[in-house]
Amino acid sequence: MLKGVHSKPHSAHECFFCRNFHEFELPDHLIQEMRAARVVLFAGAGVSTESKQLLPSTFYTEILEELNCSDMPSFPELMSQFCDKPNGRAELLRKIRTRFEMIRAFPQLYTLATLFHQQLATLFMIESIVTTNWDDYFEQEAGAIPFVTADDFVFWSTPGRKVFKIHGSINNLGSIVATTKDYEACYERLQSGILGSSLKMMLATKTILYVGYSFQDEDFIRIHSLLKTEMGDIFPTSYIVTLDRDGADRYRELGLIPIFTDATYFLSVLKQHVIKDGDMLDDRQFSKVAKGLRRIQRAHLDLTRHIDFSKRPDVLYCAFYQDGLIQSLQRMLSLRNTGYYSHKCNVIKAIEYYEDMRKDMIKAKRYGDIAYIDGYTNALYFLLADDEARRVLPIYYVYGAKDQPVTIREFERLRRQAKTLHKSAYQWVYKGRKRMTELVPQHMPYFL
Repeated sequence: MLKGVHSKPHSAHECFFCRNFHEFELPDHLIQEMRAARVVLFAGAGVSTESKQLLPSTFYTEILEELNCSDMPSFPELMSQFCDKPNGRAELLRKIRTRFEMIRAFPQLYTLATLFHQQLATLFMIESIVTTNWDDYFEQEAGAIPFVTADDFVFWSTPGRKVFKIHGSINNLGSIVATTKDYEACYERLQSGILGSSLKMMLATKTILYVGYSFQDEDFIRIHSLLKTEMGDIFPTSYIVTLDRDGADRYRELGLIPIFTDATYFLSVLKQHVIKDGDMLDDRQFSKVAKGLRRIQRAHLDLTRHIDFSKRPDVLYCAFYQDGLIQSLQRMLSLRNTGYYSHKCNVIKAIEYYEDMRKDMIKAKRYGDIAYIDGYTNALYFLLADDEARRVLPIYYVYGAKDQPVTIREFERLRRQAKTLHKSAYQWVYKGRKRMTELVPQHMPYFL
């Protein structure tokens, strides 16, 4: 067992957001399952819009107050009562949508609602998510492909992270499961339909990690009971990350291993253990990528702003090299939420791929493409590098130079030797100078 320990001990006056960052034991088995990508995440409302840290009331209490209920019916019973009103179903869906739109409209609220999803994003080992939430945060913040209806499962073999939305999606209002009737139809599909078959197949050799649920959560009780009944003796080892310490014995009676801490904090600690293994890159690498990108974009703009490429055509190689740098770094940031670039093996394979391609380009004497590939590959090395190596990243480029320039002064000095550094490349670019118009030439992110 490994301990998850916050950087500072918690006091009685801990801040509002950190007060639930409790020290916990991290089971060795769970770490091993995570490393092997055999963990399926089940996510409830507690890691989304119904977190107590987000809004003064939950959607349940909002509807409860509007109906002026004296008792405390279950969630689906309450939604059924609301839908019994004239146009009740349409009004309920409007309220759901309005709540999500309100959160989306205020960046502070949206950030709080998606803290868990943002922490999950780079944890590439978690490829399968099951959620009872209606929001699209796993899609937006963790790059997950949504599976909502039976028709979607035709594409289950599509590569990438997937989220199985058993209670529907805000982006498909007709799919939302809210009332008692909806719930009954939903769980019937999970027992006998393709959705249930797909879920059982997905869990056959996996470990379950529940987050965002409490023992009083009807969704959790019903899902867990259904899975145990349907899967019988092959029901996988299951953990639940929760703050509900009062339910400790009851969780164990259900065959669950409880971990008492905040779910987002749990992921951050788990991630640090995985990073130490060496297969995963620290999330801080991406902030350095963003900083490096801004630096290179400024250099590229300064280089190309006043250049007449018909008079200085050899600068084209530098421009293409910088295009490679920029587009590679931009792709890292665009795909950050999928976890693709957090997996060190993917970065290494990409480097090997482009180095092989470079050899083919050399044989074909495609000098402009070679310059672009050199930039693209150096950006991949930049992602893996330490701070010292990043400081000496070549930002400029002269074809044929052994040591590429870091500063504009080094570039201007070195480019005077361009004619002798690689005669064929120099002659090739000068022969094409008449085709260079007043527009700045740019290498697109593909090869023709």
